[in-house]
Amino acid sequence: MSIPLTPVSSPDAVPHRHEEAPYRAYIVASLLLGIFGGFALAVLLPLAQVLKWDWGNSWQALVQVHGQLQLEGFAGLFVMGMALRLTPRFSGTPLAFPPLAHVAMPLIAISLAVRSVSQPAGDSALRDAALLGSAAMLLAGALAFAAVILGMLVRPGSKAEATGWFFVFGALASVAAAVVDVWLVVDLVHRSAPIVSIGRQQALISLQLYGFILMFVAGVSTRAVPTFTGHPMAARIGRATALLLVIGVVVYVAAALRLSWHYSRNAARAEDVGLLLIAVALLSVVWMTGVITPRANRVGAASRHHFQLVRAALGWLALASVLTAWYAGRALRHGAVVDSFEMDAIRHALTVGVLTMLIIGMGMMILPEFAGRRIQHPRENSIAIGLLLALNIATVLRIWPAIEGVSWLSSTRYWPMAAAGALAASAVLVFATMFLQSLIEQRRPGWGSPPRLKAR
Repeated sequence: MSIPLTPVSSPDAVPHRHEEAPYRAYIVASLLLGIFGGFALAVLLPLAQVLKWDWGNSWQALVQVHGQLQLEGFAGLFVMGMALRLTPRFSGTPLAFPPLAHVAMPLIAISLAVRSVSQPAGDSALRDAALLGSAAMLLAGALAFAAVILGMLVRPGSKAEATGWFFVFGALASVAAAVVDVWLVVDLVHRSAPIVSIGRQQALISLQLYGFILMFVAGVSTRAVPTFTGHPMAARIGRATALLLVIGVVVYVAAALRLSWHYSRNAARAEDVGLLLIAVALLSVVWMTGVITPRANRVGAASRHHFQLVRAALGWLALASVLTAWYAGRALRHGAVVDSFEMDAIRHALTVGVLTMLIIGMGMMILPEFAGRRIQHPRENSIAIGLLLALNIATVLRIWPAIEGVSWLSSTRYWPMAAAGALAASAVLVFATMFLQSLIEQRRPGWGSPPRLKAR
């Protein structure tokens, strides 16, 4: 039995050999920052509350560090690495500005590492300089990444179609988010404060999540998943969806920043409208993938269990979109804003249920290391099933206290959060171990030779 090394159909392949994007470095950095940073804090922060560890002001600062490590570090760097690898294939153009592709990752990774250490530290000139330097490095990394993506997609003859719209908007949003981050860090240093104001932090997180990360996720999902479901690619609907998502993000972030200065009922309504537009756009993304109404099953036998992770992630995307529309519609009727508990439920349905599950599921399906792994280790379906169960349970446990909201304010609410963090961290650790093992195995001389293959 032979298994093809490329699970994605050939039309998206680059016709000539060009310099390969350094996607592996991005993925390794993403996994390291996620496992030892963002996911570790996802376990420790709730435990600190329920076990009454006295972390003082550092606790709130580390909550914000956790958010940046997960969004810009774990999800952001993984998305960037995959975008650098897939954009030449989608557009039919070679990798643009290769030196910038190599520079962006270390700039962003070092920025996040410095931010993680400096923000919880006590007020000092050294802390201020470190924070300002980390924000500048993040902006430089975002500019380098955006230059590479735009350099491939704005060329004549690009075949990226609607996917290119998502990628261009996502690259621009990554720069916009880095600019906002610089502004917020400057303000943080000026006030000698331990944390960014909650309203402005919410605006930054939303720009990073919806404008940058989910924009790229939408571009990949609407291009790659239909090849497995037999769903026709709708270029016009794709472009309209990308535009709608951009409009929703701009409206929501602008309104959130306005509200961070002064409450206004009109700004509150605008924020709700922005969320409604985002919800509609994300539901359109789910429909375009074809997972709701598949017309065929083109998933190879070796990848079917991995594709269940992708299905589940898109199911959580649909559920998070419905939840967003429900909360935003209700708030709009009352001229109010979606409260912090409700936004927490939406955000973690997206980050745990969608991003983490999609990173693992799509990673196992389209990364060359996992295509080769299906030759080296053909009987690992139980691992995919275990990851599916762990991440679904983690998502439920994480959003449960947030949905309960003010009805559950006791410290016991942090137990399911800690359990969710532990389950998600374990799933990512398993994925990282498999990826690194395959990376090492496939670099050995004689990899893939007939003696390694087991008779079926």
